[in-house]
Parts: sequence; C-alpha cells; structure tokens
Amino acid sequence: MIFLASISAIARGAMQEPAVAVITNNEVEAYAQALEGIREVLPNVQVWDARDEERLRENLTRKAPALAIALGSGAAAALGRVAPHELTLVTGVVLESNLGSDSNLSSRFRTAVTVDLPPEVLLKEIAELFPGRTRIGVIRGPMQTDANMTAFERAARRIGFAVEVAICQYPRDVVEVFLKLKSRADLVWCPPNAQLYNSATLKPLLIASLTRRLPIIGFSEQFVQAGALVGGFADFVEVGRQTAALALRLVRNEAVPSRQEARKFRFAYNQRVARMLGVRSAAGERPDSELLLIR
Repeated sequence: MIFLASISAIARGAMQEPAVAVITNNEVEAYAQALEGIREVLPNVQVWDARDEERLRENLTRKAPALAIALGSGAAAALGRVAPHELTLVTGVVLESNLGSDSNLSSRFRTAVTVDLPPEVLLKEIAELFPGRTRIGVIRGPMQTDANMTAFERAARRIGFAVEVAICQYPRDVVEVFLKLKSRADLVWCPPNAQLYNSATLKPLLIASLTRRLPIIGFSEQFVQAGALVGGFADFVEVGRQTAALALRLVRNEAVPSRQEARKFRFAYNQRVARMLGVRSAAGERPDSELLLIR
C-alpha cells in the first residue's frame, strides 16, 4: 500500500502544472485579454503587478517560479531589471520595435510573441471596407523604422493604394501633422507609437478627425471606441495562448523560436463615427451596437 501511495504521489507530481508567474498591468485591456488566454493553458499562474518592482523582486525571490511571463513592454522592462539571472523569461504583447530598441529585452528573454499588424492584413481589410478610398496617409513616429515604412508602402502598391507619409517626432505636433494630410489622404493610419499617443494627444486628434472629416485608422479597440473610424489589432486572447504554449515548451526543455508573431487579428468599426463623417463601408449598418467587431 505504501508503495502504491508513493507511485500515486509521483504521478500527481508529474502532472502538476509548473509554477509560472505573469507580470503585467491588468488595468490595460489588451494585457487582461492576454492573461485570459494564458489561463486557458496555465490555469494556476500567479499574477504580479509590474508597477511595484520592490514587491515583484520579493515575490520572484521568495516564491521562485519556474518561469516568468511579462505582458507588455513596460512589464518586460521591469522584469528584466529585477529577475534573477537564472530565471527563464518570456514576453508577449510587445512590438518588434520594442525588442529592437532595447538590447536588455532581446538578451534576457528566451522568446517573445509580437503583436505587429502586418501591412498586407491591414490594407486588404481597408480595401474591402472602403473600396472607393485609395489614398492612405501614415503618421510616422519615432518607433516606425525605415523597414516598417518600406514594407507598408510595398504592400500598399500591391493592393492599389497611394501612400502619403507625414513624419511626427513629438506628441505636441500630432494634430498639426495629421491636418497636413487633409487634402492628400482619404484615411490616415496611426500605427502604434507610445511616444506620440496618450490621453493628452488622442482627444484633440480625434476632435480634428471629426471636425475636418478626415477618418483615422487606429491600432486598438479602445482607439476605435474613442473616435477612430476603424482599427486593426492582434487577437490578444490568442496571443496569450501562444505565449503560454511557448512557456510550457521551455519548462519541458524544448526548443522555441526567439520570436513568434501573432497568428490572429481583429478589426473594429465605429458606426457612430462613420455616420458623423458621412462614410459608408462594406460592413453595413447594424442597429444593435455602435462598435462592430468585424472579425
């Protein structure tokens, strides 16, 4: 009987979920959705606040997880600063430009799931939604590289768009740069750029979009809710699943890629803004909601 009990205990231990910690700011909707996806794969993860580095350092030392996952570039930076050198680190919900601009992130993290929206995916959706609008303006901020813009312009030419790029280096200039595109673009894409877009710059930008009747393509569901006409973004629940799957492979000592791109993307369309701008789309009108999640 003792022997059988010992075998049972070993079997339970073998099936036990590894101790994994998730470091994030759960007040950000994208990170909350990614955490939801992680919990589908790893139900018992511990969740620690990325904003309290002192407590984070204490938890990492005292509870000693087998692996830690950071959601978002801020959480990744915090984890990179305080994590013991021997701890295996994974990050998700980050842009390729975040990894490229921070050598600490690229060196400390074994793998990352990036959420960049491929230009071809975005532009094909815009072409289907707004077939009569063939001029795309782009606000290029400090985080957009030459490679980013070249890829976007090539994809645009293949699909039949003309591209007009306006460079913006500082948050204070966002509205001024946006308005320069008024006579040269049918829609203006604002790619993700934490250095340009925040609570202080988004409101005047969206007001300018409505008053000057120049629609914005945003980079998040919240951006579209706030007043962008349409937006494309990663399916963050799926990104969470991807991130957790990579973490499990690492815990099992399996090889993983240094980068994995998001597999699924979603689009949102603001019907109220469309009516205010006099824009018609192939998405049609649905009376049950102002915001349509198209895919």
